[in-house]
Amino acid sequence: MFFQWMKRGQVYGPSWIIIGISFVLMTVVIFMGGTNYHRGKTSIEHLLREKGDVLIRSFEAGTQTGMMGMMGDEAHLQKLLEETAARSDVSFIVLVDKDGTILAHNDAKLIGTIAKAFVRSDTFAPTDKSQWRTIAGEDEETLFEVYREFLPASMHSGHMGSMDEHHDLSCVPGWIRGVSQERILDPNNRPAIIIGMKSTPYETALTKDIWNNLVTAGVALLLAVTGVISLFWVQNYMNSRRLLQDIRTFASEIVKNIPVGMVVISGDGRIMFMNELACSLLAISLEESNRAFARNILPEPLLQLHQIIGSGKSVIEKECSLVRTDETTAPVNVSAANIVGEDGQHIGFMFILQDLTEIRRLELNVRQREKLAAIGNLAAGIAHEIRNPLSSIKGYVTYFGSLFEEGSENRKATGIMAGEVDRVNRVISELLEFARPSDLKLQQTDFRELLDHSLRIIAHEAEFARVHIAKTVKGTLPELTLDPDRMTQVFLNLLINAIQAMPEGGELILTAEQEENLLLLHITDTGEGIAPENLADLFNPYFTTKKNGTGLGLAIVYKIIEDHGGTVRIRSKPEMGTTVTIALPVIKEARP
Repeated sequence: MFFQWMKRGQVYGPSWIIIGISFVLMTVVIFMGGTNYHRGKTSIEHLLREKGDVLIRSFEAGTQTGMMGMMGDEAHLQKLLEETAARSDVSFIVLVDKDGTILAHNDAKLIGTIAKAFVRSDTFAPTDKSQWRTIAGEDEETLFEVYREFLPASMHSGHMGSMDEHHDLSCVPGWIRGVSQERILDPNNRPAIIIGMKSTPYETALTKDIWNNLVTAGVALLLAVTGVISLFWVQNYMNSRRLLQDIRTFASEIVKNIPVGMVVISGDGRIMFMNELACSLLAISLEESNRAFARNILPEPLLQLHQIIGSGKSVIEKECSLVRTDETTAPVNVSAANIVGEDGQHIGFMFILQDLTEIRRLELNVRQREKLAAIGNLAAGIAHEIRNPLSSIKGYVTYFGSLFEEGSENRKATGIMAGEVDRVNRVISELLEFARPSDLKLQQTDFRELLDHSLRIIAHEAEFARVHIAKTVKGTLPELTLDPDRMTQVFLNLLINAIQAMPEGGELILTAEQEENLLLLHITDTGEGIAPENLADLFNPYFTTKKNGTGLGLAIVYKIIEDHGGTVRIRSKPEMGTTVTIALPVIKEARP
């Protein structure tokens, strides 16, 4: 779990490790420092106590030697006292009685004076065992005192009774500045010897060790604090980095999926970014656009805008035609703008390409509907006014024709007149059908069977025109809700137009497939094709390129497909044939 958090950026491992190790190290250092301080202090006390005890025994031994008269004149023991006290770490050596009178001192001037600190009391009660205490000396210097009763070596060895057998020690002048043997050896007033030693060097070393421990603990604490700070800093950095990455991903997805093309060009003229829609509109692959120079791959209209925007204009728009990847021409609205950084420095250029194909198609549909509605209303009125006179004309033509002999020129003329009246009546009928509101008889219909039925109807006409029919159905086609009679009328109209477009014969290809929620039917011929200038008028009533056409066939096809909720499109190039694509909804019901 810990490592999973680390991978997600919630915990930064090294920072936690540094913090943990630092706190552990700091705790260990503090604990060890306290332990070392206590152990060092105990060791110093033990060392000073042992040292003081050794000095006391050494002086007792020297005293015994002096008592035996083996050290010459009286100055030798005093010199021993002074030289022993002359050590750097010994402050004083003093011999006092129980009243605090100084019997011997390394400073001879103090002999005979009373030292209140050494008067027998509860805090100062020497015995035959060594004791110690710390006091404040001169200049607030700490002194370590080791003291006990003064016991010359002879008393330790049990020879007190043999003292009388020696020569009279008191006759030895000044062995301790004239202090008699009895005063030294009096069991009721036995003097005490005190060794005062300087503990400052030892305490200084101990303090230095403590400071070293404190410095180590401080370093560990500093590492811990640094680890905490680095942890928060790294977490903030990781959060900021993750937020920046999320923003970049979010922006990238927006740019990738926006319904417009986007092209970004750097200041040196290289393409820095181009989304898929822009690649489709410009017929350029993503690989070709990567870091390529704009002048090498962009079409002329965009390069002209690039030059204009580079001359100082901030934003410009222009509508132009671009050839897409599928080789179709698309109307595109191009917006060009400069990209400027926060400091006002020019960074590059940006093009926004908006495909206007669907907008133009919708505009065309609106105009087509308005036009058809107007023509339909006009046609309905005209047809009604023309049909009545036509009936009278045909009646009189038939009557006058019966008056002439069979085979005469007059009889033939009346036949022609009757045929023309029928043709006018047929045109009026088609016009009324076109203008009449839709009355669809909707039902579930097998689209494939309906298509096969239409092909059987025109099979003989296709064979006579030397047109080969090829039909392809991709997958299983669903049943559709439609008017089978009206849809058959659409199929026959389009199939006959395709056959008539191939006077020298050719191939008629039908492809049916389902694409998402649409059923598509592609009808392709290899005929003469349609001129580009005529494509926009194909669905207009009475527009035709045939000598004997009425111009209402495709208009009726358009209306029937539209009433079924579908669309019809025509793509054609001269001498390369024509493809008509019908798209019918699979789910959405046709309009009644």
